[in-house]
Amino acid sequence: MKKLFLTAAILFVCSFIYAQRQNFMYPDKASKAFYDSVMYVNPKFYPGIVVSDNGKQSAGTMNICTIDQKIHFIDNNNDTLIIKNNLEVDRAYILGKAYINTKYGYIQMLEMAGDIALGELRITEVHTDAATGAYGLKTQTSSVKSLTSVSETFNDGAAPFMQLNINAEKPFSYSKKPYLLVKGNPYPVTKKALMKHFPKRKAFIEEYLQKNDVTFTSVAPVLELFKAISAE
Repeated sequence: MKKLFLTAAILFVCSFIYAQRQNFMYPDKASKAFYDSVMYVNPKFYPGIVVSDNGKQSAGTMNICTIDQKIHFIDNNNDTLIIKNNLEVDRAYILGKAYINTKYGYIQMLEMAGDIALGELRITEVHTDAATGAYGLKTQTSSVKSLTSVSETFNDGAAPFMQLNINAEKPFSYSKKPYLLVKGNPYPVTKKALMKHFPKRKAFIEEYLQKNDVTFTSVAPVLELFKAISAE
């Protein structure tokens, strides 16, 4: 029975690799397991750096929540807290990866071409009016400045991790969306946007799209296109 469930779970998770958006109206064991794996950008909380709009930096053990699109961090009591002044955050660095804070959420930088970048936004939408506390998180918040007091020691074997519980009354959806970042400003990826920001590559883009089936809501094919555009 366990082997059967494991096989089903693997097939279930693999289906998301190629899906742009998947909805769950009646979560089962497999979907709950998947939910737990995507509610944060990283599988665990790691030491990171937050850079505010004024250039000041704060360090702590943190992660980015795909539900509220805010930085969550671990305090000295091993409690999971939510950053209070998220609008003042310019970007964050976790595990050597850069996450730009935009009006859509935290977009991870994937590829650069001059002053234009391609990024990925991961978002989990919980279809409920429940307050933050309903997700099992403390309502306490903290400013960017106070993050400097957070312990930077990370023990991989005992990493704190808050579990957000769902049930049949709380359907959710998960998606990964590609975005162009032009001088820090986010734009949904479309043919028109690519033509606008890569004017000298219009003919190449047109030819590429005629030969390749590119779904602009899917990160993988857009990343390949972006690499091809910036290769010459």
